Amino acid sequence: MRIDLEKLLPFVKKPSQYIGQEWNSTSHFPLPISRLRFCLIFPDLYEIGMSNLGGQILYNILNKTESVVCERAFSPAADMEAILRKNNLPLFSIETKTPLNEFDIIGFNIQHELCYTNILNILDLAKIPLKSKDRKGQPPLIIAGGPACVNPLPISEFIDAFVIGDGENIITQITNYRLQITNKNDLLKKLSEIPSVYVPSFHDGKKTIKKNIVDLESAQYPTNPVVPFLNITQNRLNVEIMRGCDRGCYFCQASKLYFPRRFKSKEKILEIIEKGLASTGYDEISLLSLSSSDYPKINELMDDVLKICVLKKVAVALPSLRCHPSSVDLAAKTLVFKKTSLTFAPEAGTERLRKHIGKFITDAEILETTNYAFKSGWRLTKLYFMLGLPSETDEDIEGIVSIVKSIKRQTPQLNLNITISPFVPKPHTVFEREKFFSLDYFNEKRIYLTKKLPAEVKSHKPEMSAIEAIFARGDESLCSVLLAAFQNGCKFDNWNEFFSYEKWLDAFSKCSINADDELKEIEKSKTLPWNFIEL
Repeated sequence: MRIDLEKLLPFVKKPSQYIGQEWNSTSHFPLPISRLRFCLIFPDLYEIGMSNLGGQILYNILNKTESVVCERAFSPAADMEAILRKNNLPLFSIETKTPLNEFDIIGFNIQHELCYTNILNILDLAKIPLKSKDRKGQPPLIIAGGPACVNPLPISEFIDAFVIGDGENIITQITNYRLQITNKNDLLKKLSEIPSVYVPSFHDGKKTIKKNIVDLESAQYPTNPVVPFLNITQNRLNVEIMRGCDRGCYFCQASKLYFPRRFKSKEKILEIIEKGLASTGYDEISLLSLSSSDYPKINELMDDVLKICVLKKVAVALPSLRCHPSSVDLAAKTLVFKKTSLTFAPEAGTERLRKHIGKFITDAEILETTNYAFKSGWRLTKLYFMLGLPSETDEDIEGIVSIVKSIKRQTPQLNLNITISPFVPKPHTVFEREKFFSLDYFNEKRIYLTKKLPAEVKSHKPEMSAIEAIFARGDESLCSVLLAAFQNGCKFDNWNEFFSYEKWLDAFSKCSINADDELKEIEKSKTLPWNFIEL
């Protein structure tokens, strides 16, 4: 079956997110019967999903595998979903417009807990039974990977198998097994033997699942990524230079997930840039990592990258810089073709609290860095702080006001954008057992800081963070809450305009689970639900 998309496109606002045929995309129609059909799904809108590097990496690997055909799908926007439901049409892949329920394997890329309801919505739109047990061994095989899978229990009833850690080599191992084994139950049993794959239906609760780690230098990387037709959130050539971080901030889950720190060689990076620019036509490069200034000989790398940029007249961005004057000099190299702002994350307002969370930055370093940034020509600096950190007091809140005012006194003409976010305790971190502060606390401090700070202040909804915290640390009992929330109409929970805290609370009530209890500190005597996963 193939969806006749041309009849639907006149009725949606952004038709280009569904048509496929983008530059460097792979299209096979009709789908070869002899080849394994795989659909990679990002459970959010096209413009968000196409900005994700992991999806591009796996798409490239799978489509270079002779026995596999890989396509893509995303959460449809509200207008397209309404058309599909009105006409009783299934959600489809964007390459060949094939209904998702006709694929052999569906792979979800799960970046955070607030996309869980989108996963259920996609399965529902695809006319695939939501729960694994209700699929009765019928294809497609539903697998998932990504950062949120480090605690898969709250969504474990809906996914057949989870990949923990890096996916570059495991994805081909999974497809090879599927080509050999057609019986779904036998296949899941075989997948459960892979050390880094968690299969809920075959896990005894005791076996340790160890994350997968790939060699970054030799791992396959796309030099011809798909170029979208419409403007996406990260519309540039993304080049990963390093994976992992040795800073080890106590709140950071990513540093544990991607440990140990691994680098791409300068020669490999330059090769990817040269080939990537030639195959895409992008006018900007972004060098990606968790802490770009920690890349060995980063200045030498940047000098060589800039030679390419000057020759080809493209800009370069260097995100994730440490708050230090040396980072300003590094960032200055990015101003050849494009004026940018600087972003730093002090996280806390006082040195005491920063030390407590493993963020070893002094007030003097913050002031020195922002002053040096202004003298170097920057007129806008963005600062990120968290509220509700372990051991936080009113003095720490005042510390945010004090450090921001000190910056403004020192450099009155420097514009500041301040973002404040609730701290969310995450599994596999030092703070995994800490409480999530009350919504009243966050709202009170947000209002206070908005009034006191001499800067533009942005904040995240604490209600969103509360749901994220609950599902980050929950167990399989939350599967019923997730289903109830979806049935209540919850989806796109990471979007302010769609998120409904009332619907979530109703879902908890229906399942007789107290949301506030899920946010409390976890006692040391209690076994953590995710203990069987080793990062």
